Amino acid sequence: MFKIEVFTKEKFKNSKGELVLSDILSIGVRTILKVRYSPLYVIDGNVNYSEVRTLASELLSDKITETYVCKKCIVEDTVKNSKRDVVFFDDGEIPPPVGVCSTIKIWYKKNVTDPVSESILKAIKDLGIVKEFKVKRVGKYYLYGKISRITLHNITAKLLVNTLIQEYMVNGIYS
Repeated sequence: MFKIEVFTKEKFKNSKGELVLSDILSIGVRTILKVRYSPLYVIDGNVNYSEVRTLASELLSDKITETYVCKKCIVEDTVKNSKRDVVFFDDGEIPPPVGVCSTIKIWYKKNVTDPVSESILKAIKDLGIVKEFKVKRVGKYYLYGKISRITLHNITAKLLVNTLIQEYMVNGIYS
């Protein structure tokens, strides 16, 4: 299993992050200074490093405005009671989470169709990768600034997630 996270390069506008920041300010939260959005893709199946890198560079990211990082997920082997290594690779320019940062991850519930993930699966076959695997898309928001746990959950519930069809997880630095 791999995770591919796509980042907007620093010199380019992160439109979705800026829109969310505007929405946060409109509900009266003034302690968030910046929001960055990154799509995160979980690739589950029999794929290798080369195929994952091809997916990241040719399908899931824009070479001019975006960069990516691929991570092989740690999977515990309950039979051998051991863990596999994590492997990282990227195309060079990963924006570090500088400053106080909270994260929100949002994804579709198990039995809800994600049309973007389905389109990605079709496009993967067009790239010549014909193996069977699953793709799960997760929206990841980085919120820079101090915020209370309650306010972070309120931002998520009011502005970002539709709890009928989506689930979410928040991690943060709370004031």
